[in-house]
Amino acid sequence: MGKARNWRAWVLLGLACVAGCAKSDADRLGRIARMSSEKLDRLTGGARGKVAGGWHAARGSLGEATLDSRVATRLKWDKLLADADIQVKTTAPGVVELTGTVGNQEQRRHALQLANETDGVTSVLDSLQIAAR
Repeated sequence: MGKARNWRAWVLLGLACVAGCAKSDADRLGRIARMSSEKLDRLTGGARGKVAGGWHAARGSLGEATLDSRVATRLKWDKLLADADIQVKTTAPGVVELTGTVGNQEQRRHALQLANETDGVTSVLDSLQIAAR
């Protein structure tokens, strides 16, 4: 991040010089650029700070997600199941149970199909209810 900060300061300094500023103006602009860059680094934690660390932790945990969270994520992001209220629970290794409410038989079938096709699922227990209209 230090190289990027120096690079930004030099660009601002170069622009100031090209524009015909006096040396004191160019020095002042360079100092402002460095201070702004340092403040931004403090706020964001820099390249190895909390924001970047949090993202890497989240990305790494996706590969280690539990079976029920993988199934729940697939169901949550499916357009056909947008209005469904489905909970997923792992009852045994490779076995998930779907509970909650779906709007119709097509949504029920689709939810069961998605769960069955999820990597690591060997069996799906259907405890879904169809909502009364």
